[in-house]
Amino acid sequence: FALVADMATATQIVKCAAGLHIGVRNFDDAGKLVAQAVTERPFLVILDLEKREAEAFRVLNEMRQNADLKSVPAVGFVTQAKVMVKPEAEKAGCLRVYMRTEFGRELPDLIARYAV
Repeated sequence: FALVADMATATQIVKCAAGLHIGVRNFDDAGKLVAQAVTERPFLVILDLEKREAEAFRVLNEMRQNADLKSVPAVGFVTQAKVMVKPEAEKAGCLRVYMRTEFGRELPDLIARYAV
């Protein structure tokens, strides 16, 4: 599952996942993502902490309060301009926050690692 505002990033995620024969669902609303996560139990949640910061923190908060979603890993990405969000997101439950360029580079390995 992904909460990503940028279409180029969303497309990149879909292409990487498709190469591994994995489906991706991109959401534009935290509530919809969490509601769907409860029924589908994704293996990974990717959060855009750059353009969807408030929604991303809402997802993290709701996931950590839900017993069924606590164990679902969440990762995020930011640009250098918003690097101060990184420690807050990790404290809120994000396993790792990548810098945007690093995220793009690591995406295929990231998806493969959690899909197993």
